[in-house]
Amino acid sequence: MIGSGKASSAVTVVNAFATGMGAAIAIDLWTYANVEILNEEKIEMKITVRGKEMQDIRLVKGAVDTLRSFTGASFGVRGTIESEIPVAKGLKSSSAAANALISAMLNAMDIQISPMQLLKLSVEAARRSGVTVTGAMDDAATSYLGGLCIANNKKDELISRSEVEKLPVVLLVPAEEVLSEDLKNMDFSPLAPYVEKILQIASNGEWRRALVLNGLIYSAYLGYSPEPIKMALEMKAVAGLCGKGPAFFAITRDPELIAEEWSALGEIVITELR
Repeated sequence: MIGSGKASSAVTVVNAFATGMGAAIAIDLWTYANVEILNEEKIEMKITVRGKEMQDIRLVKGAVDTLRSFTGASFGVRGTIESEIPVAKGLKSSSAAANALISAMLNAMDIQISPMQLLKLSVEAARRSGVTVTGAMDDAATSYLGGLCIANNKKDELISRSEVEKLPVVLLVPAEEVLSEDLKNMDFSPLAPYVEKILQIASNGEWRRALVLNGLIYSAYLGYSPEPIKMALEMKAVAGLCGKGPAFFAITRDPELIAEEWSALGEIVITELR
C-alpha cells in the first residue's frame, strides 16, 4: 500500500499563544510525503529539509501512533518526507509535515475522511510528538486548506476560512532556531487582552492591520528587534513575525525592494500567498 500527501507553509496573522485563538495565511512553500504501509510495526523514514537530512522522527512516531489509534490497526511505515520549509523558524514546518504525512498514510490505506477529520488527526499527531504549544489547529488548517484560516485551538475548531489574493511574500530567515517546546513554560497571558482585540480586527477582514500589530506585540514580548517590521512599513508593505519567530515576513507588490533592504539581516526567500 503506497500513498502520497502534501501541505504548505504559512505566515502568522494572529499568534494563538496568548488566547488559544489564532489566524494564519498559507504560502507557496511545500512539504511532500511518500509512504509505504508495512505489516510489521517499524518506522523507516528519510526526512530531508531543503536538501539536508534530518534525524528527528518524533513527529513521524506521533503520526503513526495517532493513525494506529484511529484505525485500530497494527502497522509500520517506510518512506520519505521532503520539505522546502525552513524548520524552527515559525513557518509551520511541523504542521505541514504532520498534514502531509497523515494525508499520505490515509491515501496509502485508501481511507476517505473529511478535511476536518484529517486536521484533527494531524493536530493530535503534533501533540503526541510534543512539537506544538497551542495545538495548532490554526496552522494545520491553513497549511492544508490554504487561504486565511482562523481557528480555536482549545476546541480544535475552524472558525472561518477565506481566499486571499496571491500577493508576493518576502521571508526573512535568520540563522537562529527557536523550537516550540522551548516556549512551553513561558506565560503569554499578559498579552491576552491585546491579542483578543487583534483577533477581532482579523475577523473583520482587516488581516493586514492584524498581522502588523501581532508582529509588533509578540516581537517585543519574545525579545526580537522590530526593525524588520519598521523597515517594511517604511516601504509601504505590511510585515509581521512568523509564529514564535525568529523569521519575519512582508507582503508587498515590490518583493525585490524588501528583499534588498532585508538582505543584510538573514536569508531571504521570496514566495507568494496561496
